[in-house]
Amino acid sequence: MININFNPKQKVRNRINNQILDHPFTDYWDIFLLKHQHPINITLHILGILFFYSLLFCAWELQNFWLLLGLPLTQLLGLTGHFLFERSHIDLQDAVFSWRASYCLGKMLIRILIGKYRDDISQRHEKLNNYLSNNYANIQ
Repeated sequence: MININFNPKQKVRNRINNQILDHPFTDYWDIFLLKHQHPINITLHILGILFFYSLLFCAWELQNFWLLLGLPLTQLLGLTGHFLFERSHIDLQDAVFSWRASYCLGKMLIRILIGKYRDDISQRHEKLNNYLSNNYANIQ
């Protein structure tokens, strides 16, 4: 599990989108799920993962390490999904490279393959909605 420190910098980095400024999540996987819900965005991320590993394999197999220069293009597939379909907050460090994003992308691929990803999203939505409704009820 990747725990999140709640300092001001981390709070900005871990926001879900511009509408949801506060949330109950302390594990980045929960935030990742809410940032990756749109089917086309998910598909583009999966294609990016497959493209990434295909490039690594081809570079190794063909001994053509110039192919590794194409690795940053794999990130563009996921970013395209965020810009055109998801409209969720993108952290620059996660977009370039971070262990937490890499871990979550791998976990997303596995959860999709075993058919559990949509259930994960539904559970996080329920938790977020409960949190937001309780906070809203406390304000009134």
